[in-house]
Amino acid sequence: MKRPLLLLLNLIPILLFAQQPVIFPDDFKTSALNGKEVTITNTLTLTNNYSYTYGTLTFSNGQLWTPTEKFEPGVDMFNQKNLENQKNQLTVKQGSFPIVDADGTCRIGQTIEGLTGKASYSNGTYTITLTRKPEFKGNERPISCDTPETYNLKVVSFNLEHFGKNVNTYSLKLPKVALALQALQADIYALVEVEGAAGLEELCQLLNRNCNTQKYKTRYYKDNVQGMACFIYNSDAVTPVGAISLNKLADNYLPERKTAQGFQLNSNQERFILCCNHWKSKSGSNVPEQYKDKGDGQGAYNPRRVQEAEATLKFIKEITKTYNDPDVLVVGDLNAYTCEDPIRTLKNGGLVNLLTTYAPNQYSYAYFSNGSYAVGYLDHSLATSTLEKQVTDARPFRINADEPQKMDVDQSGVQKDNMYRCSDHSPIVTFLNLGNGSTGIETPTISRPAIRLTGDPRSGYLTLVSNTSLSRAEIVNISGQIIATYDISNAENAENRFTLPVNSLVRGFYLIRVYDAQGRYTRYKAVLP
Repeated sequence: MKRPLLLLLNLIPILLFAQQPVIFPDDFKTSALNGKEVTITNTLTLTNNYSYTYGTLTFSNGQLWTPTEKFEPGVDMFNQKNLENQKNQLTVKQGSFPIVDADGTCRIGQTIEGLTGKASYSNGTYTITLTRKPEFKGNERPISCDTPETYNLKVVSFNLEHFGKNVNTYSLKLPKVALALQALQADIYALVEVEGAAGLEELCQLLNRNCNTQKYKTRYYKDNVQGMACFIYNSDAVTPVGAISLNKLADNYLPERKTAQGFQLNSNQERFILCCNHWKSKSGSNVPEQYKDKGDGQGAYNPRRVQEAEATLKFIKEITKTYNDPDVLVVGDLNAYTCEDPIRTLKNGGLVNLLTTYAPNQYSYAYFSNGSYAVGYLDHSLATSTLEKQVTDARPFRINADEPQKMDVDQSGVQKDNMYRCSDHSPIVTFLNLGNGSTGIETPTISRPAIRLTGDPRSGYLTLVSNTSLSRAEIVNISGQIIATYDISNAENAENRFTLPVNSLVRGFYLIRVYDAQGRYTRYKAVLP
């Protein structure tokens, strides 16, 4: 009996002092965990690194979204979603363990499994002080931006956050922004919040020097315009068509922040129009009564932004005649989240929101408001129906919004030798295949499985043909939702063919994803007339 008794005595300290397994937020609704060491068994997502400088972070059960990024505005909706966000937050203090990843940072969107620490309860909320070093996973810093899809033109839109020679952070900001543009390797950069042409010219020169070339050139309306919308372009790839056009249709309100330029692709003479915008912000002092925040999630000056959206739709009709082409890409910082009135005005006016199609669960901006640090798209990419058929991908290059504010160029923690946190907005990248898209049928790239999509959608079906085993096919609508899935792994057909029914689909644009047995996929655009 002595041996089992001794074993039990040895286990007693372990049982008494073992970390208690818990789930957040389910087990954190009372004070019962106060003073205990706990291990959170569910995966937590880093949602607030604003106080990273002071050794604290906020984690949540999943990403926290700005309410109007996912839901249409409304006072009740906004209050409810904000309350849900506030309850889904856990403050974590570093204790003896520095909260950093392998790059010396910690990024919104990174996750931690098995977070362990001592729980303390105060005023209805918990704080966890780490007793075990955490391991960050996912959302690593990107170093380049490309796509496996076929494209012949890459367009980047980018809010540079008060970039100009008259800004006191300029000497630190200039090399970081130049490194970002170099990493993006775009054919055209549509830039906003540029404080005058002098800084733009110096940025272009540094980009050329970094790339050992002279191919990049600038395009702007006039010198000494503060906060202008302007362009840097690769002259080997594209040629500007005509002069820059200003959108003066919103009561001539800051037209230099709403510009357009036609470009012609040198390789095949295809043309499109790039409309670059920076709309009225959500805040300000002495806001006039008609522009005040209504509490529905859209902030102040929403009617002004709606006016700018309506003016943009009218502007598109003008510039398609000016540059003699129907293909228009509208980009920039529109200061409105995806489900807010201004963006829905553009959508109702016939524009296609490319980010909800290609990157619906990503974001370009993070902001603390109404008790939580939440994310969404203030920066957008929308296309006319004719250009949308020639888009192959669109997504953010997440080098900025995810990074701690400590990395800002006006903070002591700035990392001077890299591109990260060179602005508070992450750039948006849109990939175009100009000249392709008349039929909606594409040839897969070499890196994709050899699967072909053939047929006329007006017949009610399309045919998938492959020299490898197929597993499934998905049809995705313009909102990024999978509306039909077909399991074709058991289809008995020696020729690896599958008939894909489309007769139940309404007219419009769809993505068709086809997977082989190894899980690789080829994506096609299909336009149902």
